[in-house]
Amino acid sequence: MKTAIFCIICVLSLFSFAHAEDYALKGVKLGFGFDRDFGIVGSIGNLNGFIGNDGVSVDYIFNKDKLTPEIDWYIGAGGYGDWDGGDAGVRLPVGAELGFAQRWDAFAQLMPRLRLNRSPEFGIDAAIGVRYRF
Repeated sequence: MKTAIFCIICVLSLFSFAHAEDYALKGVKLGFGFDRDFGIVGSIGNLNGFIGNDGVSVDYIFNKDKLTPEIDWYIGAGGYGDWDGGDAGVRLPVGAELGFAQRWDAFAQLMPRLRLNRSPEFGIDAAIGVRYRF
């Protein structure tokens, strides 16, 4: 139940930033991908969020730069929580976005992570997905 409440708070916080823009969905990206298994990925400004079959994650992107006109790379910091195992921890996503059509992008990222609850454990996760920019 705690993870469901956390998930709802994360989603609402992502969408609360949208009202400050010129119109409600400016800068919002929504799509599907694999992070905490299959789920919905969203982005508003520097915040990336994911709600999936196995859990939820939220990342703040603090550095983003262009590799080519179509490809951006980024690095951020965030956290994750899993539904079933109750795992929770911090992570450092490093990834790239490829704009492949007007308003569409694909992303791939690697996330070194540190589980903080139960016994601490270091690992590396990966994520991929596609998003539509409103």
